[in-house]
Amino acid sequence: MRLKMLLCFICLAVSGSYGTAADSIVNTTGIDAITAYEDGFAYDVMRATDKSGIILDNMVLIEDDGPGSGVSEKGTYIEEIHQGILAKKTFDLEDPKAFEAHIILYMIPKNSDKSKQQPFYIILNGERIEGPPLSWHENMWHWVKVPVKLLKKGDNTLVLGCNAPTGEGYDLFIARADEYEAGGGMYTTDGSSALFSAGQIEVEVDEKSGRTRFISIGKNSSKSKDGGKNWSRMNLGKTDDVIGEYTIRLNLKRYKSEGSLLSPPIDLWDGINGLEKIKPFCTVSNLKLFALGDTPDNTSIIWQIRRSNTPDMTSETWEQFATFGEGQNIGVSLETHGKRYIQWKAVLRTKDSLITPVVHEVKIMRTLTYTPPPVNTFFILNYDNIKHRYSSVKFSYEKWNEPQLKTLRKRLKLDEVNKGATTDFEIINRVRHLVSQQWHHGSPLPDYPEWNALDILDRRDRTGKGGMCIQFSVVFIQSLASLGYQARHINMFAHETVEIYVDELGKWVHVDPESVFDSYEYETTTGLPINCLEQHKYFLRESGLSADNPVNWQAVDPWTIWGNPGKIAGVPVPLDFSTFTGWINDPNNKNYPPQHILAGFMRMMPRNDYFSRPYPRPLSQGSSNWPWNGYLNWYDEATPRKLQYALHTDREIDFYPTLNRVEFSAVYTENKGEIAVDMITFAPNFDGYEINIDYTGWQPSGESFVWVLKPSALNTLEMRVKNKLGPKGKPSCIQVMYHYKEPFLPRPSDW
Repeated sequence: MRLKMLLCFICLAVSGSYGTAADSIVNTTGIDAITAYEDGFAYDVMRATDKSGIILDNMVLIEDDGPGSGVSEKGTYIEEIHQGILAKKTFDLEDPKAFEAHIILYMIPKNSDKSKQQPFYIILNGERIEGPPLSWHENMWHWVKVPVKLLKKGDNTLVLGCNAPTGEGYDLFIARADEYEAGGGMYTTDGSSALFSAGQIEVEVDEKSGRTRFISIGKNSSKSKDGGKNWSRMNLGKTDDVIGEYTIRLNLKRYKSEGSLLSPPIDLWDGINGLEKIKPFCTVSNLKLFALGDTPDNTSIIWQIRRSNTPDMTSETWEQFATFGEGQNIGVSLETHGKRYIQWKAVLRTKDSLITPVVHEVKIMRTLTYTPPPVNTFFILNYDNIKHRYSSVKFSYEKWNEPQLKTLRKRLKLDEVNKGATTDFEIINRVRHLVSQQWHHGSPLPDYPEWNALDILDRRDRTGKGGMCIQFSVVFIQSLASLGYQARHINMFAHETVEIYVDELGKWVHVDPESVFDSYEYETTTGLPINCLEQHKYFLRESGLSADNPVNWQAVDPWTIWGNPGKIAGVPVPLDFSTFTGWINDPNNKNYPPQHILAGFMRMMPRNDYFSRPYPRPLSQGSSNWPWNGYLNWYDEATPRKLQYALHTDREIDFYPTLNRVEFSAVYTENKGEIAVDMITFAPNFDGYEINIDYTGWQPSGESFVWVLKPSALNTLEMRVKNKLGPKGKPSCIQVMYHYKEPFLPRPSDW
């Protein structure tokens, strides 16, 4: 018997396995729809007003001018609206139902004195409606609320007029036919050109669904020079020779016909108390899903699921979605097929644009069987891991090997500029100051440059000026891309600027390269530089704006501190700014406020690959009040959606996805002291993983490896990604104190 016991101990020592009995628990994970919306993926859905769940998006913008609207250098882009001159726009509606309807016009009053500017009017399907007073904030965008009962199926005719004499009245914008191609092309989907303008849809892909429509430019716009007796198309503008479409849009408050909500990846091994950071290997059984929602008449929710062995949402190993039920309350048993991760999807549909289904929650129940590690053996002293968050909006990043990046890097002598710099933020701010000194702010017209730093610098060399804030931003973005840093264009109140992902900070930061700013803002409580959304929240706080006191974009009177500092009592905010130029730091300079005052509204260009893909892009960006319809616009309870735009989000992850970080999974193996590690990342221009074990130095690594712990020691593992142009991601880290006990072996004297 003694010999038999000894052999068992020897075998245990050789194999190194834990040898403890398996445990089983029943675990339930509940993900409410709001959490899935904030952390997962969302397409054409939004939060319910009462926060009870997720519903179909309730705004539809119909427009056919977005790609070509703006200041054109190819000829006239203005229709002068005054006595005797009328503009007509036609909207073809398959469904005229809506809760509310607004006609949106882009036209500039000729008289800057509002008290002397004569009002305009519209005639919708034969009924006259007077135009509202001019907005303080953006008096070129006019929202005219119209009775829904006036809308009809088929063609709806809108006539715009003003009784002002010639030389007064308004300048109505025209999207010229010869400007459409560069702005996104001649296509719409669901009545709007926004997705094509933003580069979110490829024409050849969407045509298969039958939901893509070709814009017959000029079909829907016509003018009359005799007060409405005669109308002509293809002869627009004050020169009577423009083919194009008026920038007149129709916004309908009603539910979209379909949308979808997708959960983040769900780890079925989660939920074992005390084993959240390093998990035991689990077997999953008795998997059950319970889906909760509301489906009023004429609506439906289709519930789907897919599986994978990785939480990486870019991995092709994820299965196709398969339907497991339809309706408002579903409970099913499912097989795991040996997969650790699942993702659910709810497809919301309605046949009535005034009714929406509601998604409430999905619960996942399963049994986990596992072998726990020995107690009081492994202690996690440090754990810095992240959960990847992905944008639902496709963002196109510039490729590292784009030849023009190398040319720009050499032209601006960026390697020389950054000589001796050792940190990411130092490099970024050296480049910021360099760009700000290339020229002083000036008009980019005439000869408006492309979104191309080399073209902008060429223009500077020809004229002495490279342009205004958008040109500084483009040069800054592409200069950083040449060094391996990701940056993107942000538009705020009357300003174009830049956000950069700062690897060492692990966050996006607003850094402004404009010659009149050359700065960034930071919190004085933490010292951390901040991004535009953080600035926006400070703007709301300082201006006293909230869900109970939201922005009114069409208000006649100022509602910000900047617009009326004497009327609005500001709430102090803990912010300061850093700059390399003294001009903006002049306390007597009142023309340029701190950056967060400009962050009352923010929108993003969803790409930075301007070198390799010049189009789509806005026409003469910044020379007019942004009539292009391809931006991703931020909204929240205090900052309602602007009705002239189609693409909006209130999900932080659409603006701030995880970038250049390692998310890792650590699992106890059968062998004592060994941890199986799997890494995932989302890193543009990714050049592999590196690991640093016990501070012995960074070494290349595959995405999976076994970490062998040293017994009776503090074990440290750091993980990071590297970029093909040099920068390294912020490391993730885990430290484990491993207390080792030698397995019992009887002494020979005891035999």
